[in-house]
Amino acid sequence: MNLKMKAVKSVAAAGIILSMCTGVAFASIGSATVTADSLRMRSGAGTDSSVLAQAPKGAQVSVEEDAGDGWYKVSYEGQTGYMSAQWLTVSLTDGTVIPAAEGTEPEQKRGLVTASVLNVRSGPATTYDKVATLKGGGLVDIVSDPGNGWYEIESGYVSAEYVTLVGADYEGSSSLGASAVAMAQSLLGCRYRSGASGPSAFDCSGFTYYIYKQLGHPIARGSSSQYYNSGYFVSTSAMQPGDLIFFFDRRFDSSGGTLPTTHVGMYAGNGQFIHASTTSYRVQYDSIYGYYAPYIVGAKRIG
Repeated sequence: MNLKMKAVKSVAAAGIILSMCTGVAFASIGSATVTADSLRMRSGAGTDSSVLAQAPKGAQVSVEEDAGDGWYKVSYEGQTGYMSAQWLTVSLTDGTVIPAAEGTEPEQKRGLVTASVLNVRSGPATTYDKVATLKGGGLVDIVSDPGNGWYEIESGYVSAEYVTLVGADYEGSSSLGASAVAMAQSLLGCRYRSGASGPSAFDCSGFTYYIYKQLGHPIARGSSSQYYNSGYFVSTSAMQPGDLIFFFDRRFDSSGGTLPTTHVGMYAGNGQFIHASTTSYRVQYDSIYGYYAPYIVGAKRIG
């Protein structure tokens, strides 16, 4: 019998003995050390259960029970829940040590809300009751992804259509520009329509206007108005994701040369910008080099 199998039997045996002697099923049978960078404690023995707490690498937890199927019932910071056995090194009271498996816990999913207001429902469909609302530009931690067009979050379920996945360490409040680009990416493929400002069709300035309005930073409407009145100028050589980039092409100038711009887009990094294009009549990526380079007249940063 290998060490791990022997240790699992020791866990079960310890639980039974404690139950018989004290009348309390599965009192503490040992302690454990977290080996993942961050390990979630859940309300039940499965990844579909809600998250109660997160323990950092090296944290000590009290092990109450081997819950089976690769989970332990544990106590941590005054709460009782369940943690995956794969990322716990367990020391039993009889001296047996159960090493953690190699690996790290799967990355926590986080999402950026791209609707102006997003309903949170009690179940994964619009037929369920609305239990809360989320404001556009906010971040949510995703507990599970059932794969049916809905995400489960702590307070209920939200439509995946209006949530753009971002990295687990992403903090939108610390980077308005990054939030703007994430929202712009979620709108790729939307139609171009003159005079439209969302949520499913845009003209060039309506596109940038819509995004920053959703993020709680309203800007002017119209590319020249945004050039004159929104944000502050930055060098085009120092642009950051989320900056507005302006263009002037006399072929599309209906003002007789009295206005400074004929088009605006959003810089997305790596020499790319996202805009509502009058060429393809949709929201798309394009390069700031090549065709568009001679027409660039400036850039502005919002916030």
